[in-house]
Amino acid sequence: MKILVSSCLLGENVRYDSKSSIYSIEDLQLFNKIILENKVFSICPEISGGLLTPREPAEIIKNQVLTKTNENVTKEFIKGSIDSLNLCKKENIKVALLKAKSPSCGNNKIYDGTFSGILVDGMGITAKLLIENNIKVFNEKQLKDLYDFIKNYS
Repeated sequence: MKILVSSCLLGENVRYDSKSSIYSIEDLQLFNKIILENKVFSICPEISGGLLTPREPAEIIKNQVLTKTNENVTKEFIKGSIDSLNLCKKENIKVALLKAKSPSCGNNKIYDGTFSGILVDGMGITAKLLIENNIKVFNEKQLKDLYDFIKNYS
């Protein structure tokens, strides 16, 4: 199966803080199994949208994506989400593994816009667009669910 995967989850240093994401040993084994058994397409919507690393943290505030110093980066986030959707359409990708809590990729919780580490129910710009276009979205805390989805989808 073809899977869209957030670049930071594949070890690329593309997060706002120029780092990648780290897995626990248990998660790493399942993650590796998923990656090795499927065709992976990597994207960082924020980089694709024109943002650089490192960059200021950003959060969604009243339907806009703003940095900690109040710079509006909504346009870049939207462009990255459209690039992600276009890749899915071009490659007929039906499932995505995206970074939890991200203002781009979070699929069930995102930060509340106060830059204080408080999580609220919500979705990042890319996750929302993909879901609206019938692409199933999981995050790195849902690897077992993703694995089961792939197994049952085939």
